[in-house]
Parts: sequence; structure tokens; C-alpha cells
Amino acid sequence: MDASKVEEQKVVDDKNINTFRQSLIDWLKFFLILGVLLVILLNTVGLTKVSGFSMYPTLNDGDLVFVNKLERFTHDPELGDVAIMSLKSEGINIVKRIIGVPGDTVFIKSGIIYVNNKPVPEISTNGTSDDMAQITVPKNKLFVVGDNREPGISFDSRSKDFGFIPIKDIKGYVLISILPIHKIAKPLKV
Repeated sequence: MDASKVEEQKVVDDKNINTFRQSLIDWLKFFLILGVLLVILLNTVGLTKVSGFSMYPTLNDGDLVFVNKLERFTHDPELGDVAIMSLKSEGINIVKRIIGVPGDTVFIKSGIIYVNNKPVPEISTNGTSDDMAQITVPKNKLFVVGDNREPGISFDSRSKDFGFIPIKDIKGYVLISILPIHKIAKPLKV
């Protein structure tokens, strides 16, 4: 082989190496960006399947809900929020409506929930709660209930065995039910 052909082959080989190297760098960039987007997505939004009837009629067993996980860091819990919370004692996540935040007084009389001595307007509930003596929601805790207020259906803060939920156990806020599709309504402010 003469020197010009060897030199020509070296240029072609170098070009192939550079093309391969650039292609490899492009693929690495793609997977890095994809990984970052996936981490962001998994930590900001999610889908959760509802299990049970404690939130009936707002949510039914098997409903698929869209959850905003980022809002737990940017939004203080409010009356009426529907949230996904970790029930650490059982090792499960639950979905309940927030009725009382730290410092609120809550009691139930004749099936009506009162927060700070004002009745909570109900948009979508089932059944009537048993009466409950007045309690004050402690610091960093929440008083939560299911929308199905029939006694014994929703295990929630009305039960002394359940009690309050630590605010830090909120995993996200339910925004919308995807299957079937409908908005999750908050009750009117008291």
C-alpha cells in the first residue's frame, strides 16, 4: 500500500471514530436528559388508584386520580383539600379530605361537622356522622375524614384509634379523577 492510501485510510478511520464518539455523546446526553425528566416527573405528579369506599361519592373504589406531589412543598393544607397521606402504622397510603388544620377546633353535632364553631358546607358526602366532642387540632397535625360519613365506613380522624395525621405524611393533593373524569371539589370556606 502506498503512503497516500494509508494516509487516506487513517483519515477515514479518524472520521469514523469521531462520528462514533459524537454519536455516543449524543446518546449519553439524551439518556441523561430523559433520566432528569423522569426524576422530576415522578416527584411532582402521579396517578393513584382509589381502594375502598371511604371517599364515596366523591371517589369510588377503582377510580384513578391525578396527584400533584409538588404542591405538598408549596402549599399549606387547607379545609377541603383532598390529599393522599401515608398511614405509617398500616404501611399504606390513604385518601381523605382535610377538615381541620393546626389550631382549629372541630366537633360534630347532629351529623354536621363544625370547624371553629362554624358548620362546614358539604358539597358531596354520603351519610351522617355520629356526634363527636370538640377537639383542637395539634401543631403539625391534621383532622381528616372520608366523604362517606356513614359510621364504620371511613376509618379517619373521628376515631380515637385513628387520630390525627402528621402534615409531613401528606404525599400529594388529588387534583382530578381521571377514570371516570371529574373535578375534586372543595367545600365552601367556613
